[in-house]
Amino acid sequence: MNRFESLENCSFSDSHDHANKNMKQNSNSCEVISKLLLPQDLMFHIFTLVPPHYLFNSARYVCKPWDAAIASSRFAELCERFHVRSKPGLYIENRNSHTSSYFLEFKDDVNGQFERTDLGTPQKMGYLIGTCDGILLISSMARHIVVVNPILKCWLKIPRFPISQHHIVVGCQCTITRVPRTAKFKLFFAHVLEVSGVSWYVFYVLRIGIDNSWKEIDRKEAPLHWCFSGKPLYSGGNDLYWITNNEVIVMDVDREIVVREYPLPPRMMLGSSPFEILLWMGGRLSCIAYNYSYSKYQIYILDFDSRKWSLYHEMGPFDYMAACGHNLNTAAVFRLWINNQIIFRVQLLPQNQNQIGNGLIYMHFSYNVETKQLTKIEDIEVGDFAVWLHTNSLASLPTTLA
Repeated sequence: MNRFESLENCSFSDSHDHANKNMKQNSNSCEVISKLLLPQDLMFHIFTLVPPHYLFNSARYVCKPWDAAIASSRFAELCERFHVRSKPGLYIENRNSHTSSYFLEFKDDVNGQFERTDLGTPQKMGYLIGTCDGILLISSMARHIVVVNPILKCWLKIPRFPISQHHIVVGCQCTITRVPRTAKFKLFFAHVLEVSGVSWYVFYVLRIGIDNSWKEIDRKEAPLHWCFSGKPLYSGGNDLYWITNNEVIVMDVDREIVVREYPLPPRMMLGSSPFEILLWMGGRLSCIAYNYSYSKYQIYILDFDSRKWSLYHEMGPFDYMAACGHNLNTAAVFRLWINNQIIFRVQLLPQNQNQIGNGLIYMHFSYNVETKQLTKIEDIEVGDFAVWLHTNSLASLPTTLA
């Protein structure tokens, strides 16, 4: 497993204010501590009793031996055995500068309070397309794929896709999962293949640490000219949901086969809505539809037993002026569910000609479906940021692919 190439430039101590403060406060005692280190096995055991955010934000910066111990594969394996990991939170990806991304761990679910950990990914690696158990899946403009643990500051390059790169919408056709039974990470890739006038959904897998290449695992006949239209959704268990133009295909990530299909909400149910997005909502699949005016939104949920969709909740119109002091009339881009809250972003349109060309600027909000409260997430900076559901962990990656 490779360390970040420019480790000094990407180091956490360079970007984390708390870390800088801790380093200064402990500079006089680091030499003494390092001389009084406990045996490694005992130190590992003690570290497993420490809340993860203290390991990530403070303990790593006490001295080099502690940092090396916390970043070691042996300690990562011990953490996995004892299920040591941080609470779910938000990974905030800076789309302009890949060195200033950060993680927001929920400290108060009711009042929306977070604890921030500055992370960052190596420059020029690309954009985030998925996360799973602390591992980031990143794709570059050239379709190079890497998996990264931003806590351990290490990465692994993945072989190129098994088909021509020119016809791939990476975010809709590739994702990362982790098999509950084995705790091994897998990458899945899917595309549509036409053979003699017949279309097929073709699925591939790459088993990290086991195989060094993509392997075809399953095929399913598809309607002609249909394709994958949304980001695949992973439940965190064995089910992976592929979103197509006419149905949802469910794949078992352990057995690596298609096991079920579900219909999309019928058009008559969505009414005049020209757009909809599917999101994983706890243990359910949800579909958010919005109309042409971008003022009202309907949330539908799928009953897995009856295979039918039903209206769950209606949102809007949102009072952005009360929430953030701006009148916003652009569409909300819904990103994820966490607890009872939906996280979404709204683009700020340029106010004058001087602002045009300065890049996209977004504000992020949370909407509580129980209280119907709209809140601007102050901890997410205003700018070109993308938000992902994430959990910091010490999950390790293999030294090589095979």
